[in-house]
Amino acid sequence: MSVAAPDGTRWTVRVAWEPRWRALARRFGGWRRKKRNGDGGSGDVVDPAVQVGDAATSGSSGGGGGGFDLGDAVFVLVVVFIAVIAAAALFWWVLLPLLLILVDLVVAVVLLVLAVLGRVLLRRPWTVVAAAGNGERITAEVVGWRAALRRRDEMADLLGRGEAVDAVSPAK
Repeated sequence: MSVAAPDGTRWTVRVAWEPRWRALARRFGGWRRKKRNGDGGSGDVVDPAVQVGDAATSGSSGGGGGGFDLGDAVFVLVVVFIAVIAAAALFWWVLLPLLLILVDLVVAVVLLVLAVLGRVLLRRPWTVVAAAGNGERITAEVVGWRAALRRRDEMADLLGRGEAVDAVSPAK
């Protein structure tokens, strides 16, 4: 909510949703991911060699056509190889990103619901912030969402009339 004071100063009054990052960093000092020196190691690579036998080694008696030909085997291997490459490319550039976006959205929604429930059920105070265009800030911590909205409206009304706004000390 934006309001103009009689002296012309523009104030933006809002209920802050974001957490207090400095308090979190102090409380959970190592919450950022630490870099590791190792690269995680490399696994063994399996050699996908395929042996295609001719008529002498494949157990067929060499009489007459209609048998398995080496040209057919090479053609089948090329088609299978191209199909595997196409399937891997489709998975890597289409399906995996879509799956990761879906997982991201589910995690974000679950965290949002848990954050709101935690704030409401644990009665964590909401921070009402009034910020002026010149950098001046007034903050008040209020327990309860409706009380925070009432305090926001009250602060905006007081600032609009040019009266002093008292900041409420944080609830402990």
